[in-house]
Amino acid sequence: MKLYRLKGAWLCMAALCVCAPAIARGDDIAARELVVGMGRYDVELNPYKSIYAHEMQLFTALYEGLFSYDPQSLDPVRAQAEAFEKSADGKTWTFTIRSDARWADGTPVTAGDFVESWLYLLSPRTRAEYAVFFDIIKGAKAYRTGKSRSPESVGLRAPDDRTLVVELVSPAAYFTRLLCHSAFVPVHASLRGTRTWAPEAVVGNGPYAIEAMDEGSMLLRRNPDYWDAGNVAVGAIRVLFLDSEEDATRRYDEGEIQWLTDMADLDALVSTDSVQFAPMFATGYYFWNSSRRPWNDARLRRALALLVPWDRIRTEDNYYAPTSSLVLPFAGYESPAGIDGRDEEEAMRLLAQAGHPGGEGLPALRFVYYESETHEANLAVIEEAWGAVGVRVERVRVPSGETIRDYRQEGYELSFTSWIGDFADPAAFLLMWTADSGLNEGGYRSREYDALMARSMEEDGKARLATLAQAEAKLLSDAPLLPLYHSVSFNVIDLDAVTGWFQNPLDIHPFKSMGFGAPKARPYVALAGGTAP
Repeated sequence: MKLYRLKGAWLCMAALCVCAPAIARGDDIAARELVVGMGRYDVELNPYKSIYAHEMQLFTALYEGLFSYDPQSLDPVRAQAEAFEKSADGKTWTFTIRSDARWADGTPVTAGDFVESWLYLLSPRTRAEYAVFFDIIKGAKAYRTGKSRSPESVGLRAPDDRTLVVELVSPAAYFTRLLCHSAFVPVHASLRGTRTWAPEAVVGNGPYAIEAMDEGSMLLRRNPDYWDAGNVAVGAIRVLFLDSEEDATRRYDEGEIQWLTDMADLDALVSTDSVQFAPMFATGYYFWNSSRRPWNDARLRRALALLVPWDRIRTEDNYYAPTSSLVLPFAGYESPAGIDGRDEEEAMRLLAQAGHPGGEGLPALRFVYYESETHEANLAVIEEAWGAVGVRVERVRVPSGETIRDYRQEGYELSFTSWIGDFADPAAFLLMWTADSGLNEGGYRSREYDALMARSMEEDGKARLATLAQAEAKLLSDAPLLPLYHSVSFNVIDLDAVTGWFQNPLDIHPFKSMGFGAPKARPYVALAGGTAP
């Protein structure tokens, strides 16, 4: 998912998420609101259209799939699925839907809802960007790409209202983790095929439902028809869409807002005792519009990347975790190194091979990025390196709060984005670069890369991870993207006041798990009426 961290794309060295609790006033906990502040973003309520992290955080309240995340470990926990079993070969999964699973309108959630919802997502007409995540399901890729027009060819069946059968291409030990992603939630029959989802028309199946929404706020109320409503501690969530970091921070300091997701001035916080940060399964990078000539030539992209002195860009002064790789390494997976040094001789050889000896004939390129001192400094280094071969860079700065995609629609050769892995697996990053992926915004094309990703779908365990590492190595060698850093999440939260909130590498915090505790005293903060905390 894109950071809202984008979570358009974050312009700084790390995704910033600042969280804080309310100050207890002795009020009835059942009537209290958890107040959340985030930037003034457009919110896409359709989970099949959304790619931004701030939306996916909201979706933990509105929708629920077969599995959801454990708030601390991110391990999958049964949600709409009461039980499941696998066939001996690991390719057929049978899920039992809870008998008390309900939509917010009180009607039952059925296995057929999952089948029809997923087929709707896979339809080429829907153009769901996360549809590529379904390729592990038998027949899903052929159906979503239009090679098959028969929904019956997809390995999805609902023999009865409570039984969902899913056939996979190959055994997938990570399948339950994948099912935690918001692309796998069902959508109500009234919304399937609807272009624009009005807030008042949204019928979800999660722990909360939308009571009101406008440009400035969203009010979510606990859903009494939710199967586990008795364990949802917070009665209401109010989300404020804010413009000013200073105003947001002041309102947090005063106890009005309990959680700021990206609108905070850390220097202005009254107390920094609760500031926490942690590595994220996320990467920030520049990427090429690889569908546009001459930049669709991997030799040319690689040559320009080899001219950049990356040791002046990927520094710990700029980023907490600079990197030349796409996937954050983890146990069992060793991410290959990308282009991490300057090699002028090899760059000149590749330029000549691509038909541009010494840079001859290369056009100017449009570089679209969010305004930030770090990007400006990086571009100064890049312009100096590429200027030596006659490449001129046109800088297009996107003001904070505006959508970078809108600027890309006017044309671009290079841009910036950040991506959070949507589940704890290399495929969360690598599937998006296949030629037919709706997430392949830069239009990268490589038969070798696609073949490696297809092979990984038929493998399991160490063999699969080794193939994915080969695919990442091919991707980094072709240089459709230029990695900069692995993100670090920053959080400010009084864990005594807000319970059920935990740091995790996806920076996803299910609303269902949160509750109110007893806040710590804050220096210099007085409550309304003059009562000290």
